[in-house]
Amino acid sequence: MKFFVVTGLLLAFFADASVFANTGTNADRERALHRDQIFDVSEYGAGWTLIDRNRDGTVDYAAMFDARNRKVIEAIDHNHDGFMDNFYFFEGGILVRQEIDTNNNGRVDLWVFLSDGIYIRKYERDTNHDGIPDVIRLYDAKE
Repeated sequence: MKFFVVTGLLLAFFADASVFANTGTNADRERALHRDQIFDVSEYGAGWTLIDRNRDGTVDYAAMFDARNRKVIEAIDHNHDGFMDNFYFFEGGILVRQEIDTNNNGRVDLWVFLSDGIYIRKYERDTNHDGIPDVIRLYDAKE
């Protein structure tokens, strides 16, 4: 089974809860909160490319680029409430992780880890919103 992600859009989602495992452990966590991950749009400044997509006077898109002009991090305020909801992390210009605040409480509760920029290799969900994933699904590259 393969899932594809396009920046800003998760093309496949998981409907069958039986595919998830409740591991109860945080031992294999791969991510630390990125030092440049900012929720409040008013805090973005130097070094960021900022866009007000709906022209309401508030930034709702921010991106940071490396010296070779490749994206390093991208943040989007999809619901235009002044707080970023989706964060995209790139390595060498390739999307490697997406983090989403699905309930708009200012905390990430969905993590999607990618291979080759398009294949979902790991999915984590914090269903009780305590900051720790309690649903984890790994995908075999051969599926």
